[in-house]
Amino acid sequence: MRFLKYILFFGCFFSLFAQNKPQLLWNTYTFFVPNKPFAQKCYTEISLSISPNHLNVQRSQDSSFFVAVSGIIEIYDEKQIIKRDSFVVKNPSVRAIEKLSDFAYIKRYWLENNKTYRVLLQLKDYFSKDTLSIFKANKQIQTHFDENKICLSDVQFIDFIEKASSEDMFFKYGYTIVPYNDNYFDETFNTLSFSFEIYNTDTVFGKAEPFFIAYSILNKDDNKLIENIGAIKKMNASKVNVVIGKLPISSLPSGNYYLIIELKNKNNQPIHKEQVYLQRKNLKVVNNSTLNEELFFGNQNNVDTLKMWLEALWPIANNIEKDWIINQSIQKDAQIMKNLMIDFWQKRAADSASPVSMAKVYYSKLNYVMKNFKCGKIAPYYTDRGRVYMQYGEPNQRTIQLSETGAYPYEIWQYYRIYDAATNQFFTNRRFVFSNKGIADECYSLIHSDMKGEYNNPNWQREIMKRELYDINNPYQQQKINYGNNFDKLYQNPQ
Repeated sequence: MRFLKYILFFGCFFSLFAQNKPQLLWNTYTFFVPNKPFAQKCYTEISLSISPNHLNVQRSQDSSFFVAVSGIIEIYDEKQIIKRDSFVVKNPSVRAIEKLSDFAYIKRYWLENNKTYRVLLQLKDYFSKDTLSIFKANKQIQTHFDENKICLSDVQFIDFIEKASSEDMFFKYGYTIVPYNDNYFDETFNTLSFSFEIYNTDTVFGKAEPFFIAYSILNKDDNKLIENIGAIKKMNASKVNVVIGKLPISSLPSGNYYLIIELKNKNNQPIHKEQVYLQRKNLKVVNNSTLNEELFFGNQNNVDTLKMWLEALWPIANNIEKDWIINQSIQKDAQIMKNLMIDFWQKRAADSASPVSMAKVYYSKLNYVMKNFKCGKIAPYYTDRGRVYMQYGEPNQRTIQLSETGAYPYEIWQYYRIYDAATNQFFTNRRFVFSNKGIADECYSLIHSDMKGEYNNPNWQREIMKRELYDINNPYQQQKINYGNNFDKLYQNPQ
């Protein structure tokens, strides 16, 4: 169980040490209640998963340790605040500080149907006097449920579930259910557990008529269902059907996916479909490739060379792939590194290109980067110039200024048409400015770019100058700083 059960707290003991803002995951889940009156037709669950990190740890009289937070929840409709609630919650006491674990809190609020609300959350360390250490967030929720059509509640991922022995804030459907308030699942998850409610199947199918719920995992990148991960459940139609499902994901590789939920009638005809986005990090599993690895690597088995080729993917890798790169650069398993690289290029190529050809084009740039963008012990593809070259390719214009009056060595790169291999987008007329303040080395830093997603610095000219002799707030004197220098002209027209 990742999150410990809640305990409401009303006492106070002495503080051992203080830190910063509370850290938590939180989410809202909206449900429909068909048989309730208008004012109580829906309710929302506001669920928190709180980390003990950055909280003041307390020690009780029996020498056990605990932390606590206080919070305020406010719910607004379109005009005014309709609910305001405050709470204090602590984690169960433990005998050793290192055993402090995440803890959870949940509260339900009745709402009207067919309305839009905004939830405001404030959370602070109960024992902190720092008024700046308050966590603040807000979220919009909607209660748009049609009473004559099939509709679903929000899908709630589950962190912990067991048959309930008593009723507390986590009691639901006869179970103790602690929500998992995120859509990111790392290697500690072997099962994807979730719950949701279906409404009005008796209206659509007929009372007590059989129907089927099918759920599966869809790969977001190639739009293909994952084989051998799926389930079908038979149910009888009623006003509210509760579904608690689980899917094995220990063999699901890292990637972006959708949980697909599909309703089918008794004739197996699809009636309703929904999808929920999720991310998976699983460095224990790598997609197997049907391609001959010799097409990619020849007879190359040197781990240091393979490590270099793997690390060189960093400039165009997404966050999950970067986790792969970091992990395997440390592990240096030749076969896993090969599998990762093949899988990387297969995903990039999809069905429209040759992964081997794409890899060869990309790695042809690596040779140039290794020779021309050295910076001490830093791998050239990790330098700013090397990263930009690998990600965007060779610039159409590259201006190099090594000795300009009062200026550090600098370079200005211009791309007439630029392709971002990391985001698969095209742009026109983009520039990058690099400066070398070390002078004695070859380490150039990116100080400005007008490319989307890159570091943008309107005052980049000041980064090039060795010193500023004039008042930067005086426009006339600021012009003198640039006198005798060419960087403004070269920025507009690189040569």
